[in-house]
Amino acid sequence: MARIFIVLLASIWLVAAAAPPAIIDLTSDYARIYEATRDVPKAERVARFKAEMARRIPGFYEAKRRGWSGAEYDDLIDRSFARFPAIEVAFKARAAAVAGQLAGAQADFIRTFPDIGALPPTYLLHSLGEMDGGTRDLGGRTVLVFGADQIAKIHRADADERPFFEHELFHVYHEARFKGCKGLWCSLWEEGFATYVAATLNPAAKPDELLMPAADLAAIKADPVAAACAVLANFGSTKESDYRPLFTGGSHLPGLPERAGYFLGFLVMQQLAAGREIVAMAQWSPPKAKPLVRATLERMAGTCGPRQSRVLRRTSSDAVASASPAGAERVRS
Repeated sequence: MARIFIVLLASIWLVAAAAPPAIIDLTSDYARIYEATRDVPKAERVARFKAEMARRIPGFYEAKRRGWSGAEYDDLIDRSFARFPAIEVAFKARAAAVAGQLAGAQADFIRTFPDIGALPPTYLLHSLGEMDGGTRDLGGRTVLVFGADQIAKIHRADADERPFFEHELFHVYHEARFKGCKGLWCSLWEEGFATYVAATLNPAAKPDELLMPAADLAAIKADPVAAACAVLANFGSTKESDYRPLFTGGSHLPGLPERAGYFLGFLVMQQLAAGREIVAMAQWSPPKAKPLVRATLERMAGTCGPRQSRVLRRTSSDAVASASPAGAERVRS
């Protein structure tokens, strides 16, 4: 009886420790400030916005965080107000819908990964075009941020966002257990794993809800050689020029879709997950995961000839040079 009681207490403690935080919804704050300052001069309007939002989410709406000058960032805020009428209806509708989906995703994720511990503060806000979702470090703390403006802009209006939210929650969970990994292969593993978890927890999800458009995933599945060789050619690289064409929007390698690294990582994870528990795999350290990821890619690639490797290295840099800044904002992590 005593043992049962101890186990019960431990279970209660674990659930309590992992209780999801309340979602801090700042979308109505943006709409309220926008409406209240319609007739206010630009400088005063921007200053009021920054002052009010600094109290609500300190550090997020700051020029230096994004590497902008003060004047550039003030212009960005002002432009967001100018563009808001065109997205206002969609912004408010999506904000209302996704708040409930986010709460459901948190609860579902904790049931699968009960050892996640305390989740970081989670915000839903107008991101000024920065992001649809991801983590940010603000004043020495990590927070989860979801941009209702970008969700309204680039996600389907009727999309179920739970797979997307659970993708981001997995990054929070995995990051604490997969520390210190640097290199292109690390991004492949992290993004492929997060995508696989989202797909596993949401078996009825549509491909685009998993951030994997069906046609692009089919292309990689049909012929994974080029993508696998592209990663193997720069397996341990930490260069942005090698990362960007495989993991961000607005840039790609010839013959491969944008964000091919996500699709390839998902396929790698599918192979490695056969006969294994994903909760146990999430505990793998970089030294444990690295040879397994490489071996899986090598099986997919067959033989990557020297000429092919040189072409992939060169076109990686070329793709970055022609990348669209707007497209590069698409991807989170």
